[in-house]
Amino acid sequence: MKMLIADLMNRLRGRMTCAETLVLLQQYLDGELTVEEARAVAVHLDSCTRCDEESEIYRQIKASIGAASEVHDSDVLERLQRFGERVGNGEVS
Repeated sequence: MKMLIADLMNRLRGRMTCAETLVLLQQYLDGELTVEEARAVAVHLDSCTRCDEESEIYRQIKASIGAASEVHDSDVLERLQRFGERVGNGEVS
């Protein structure tokens, strides 16, 4: 219920909802959004603890994968990508 109210308040303020933010989060972290989209995601992350925590988890995963020197198991990377997509689609909370 809290999330519905927060999303309604964001919508009334002309801001992105949590669902909209999570869909764009990975692209935001990869620097693939337009300036306007990135700004909208950043504004949402500044005001939403839940989404900001999700973005920190994504950052940590990305940093861990990037820091590893050994060859990555393609199955593991594929499962991580599918998990990220499910989170972005709201299937995992």
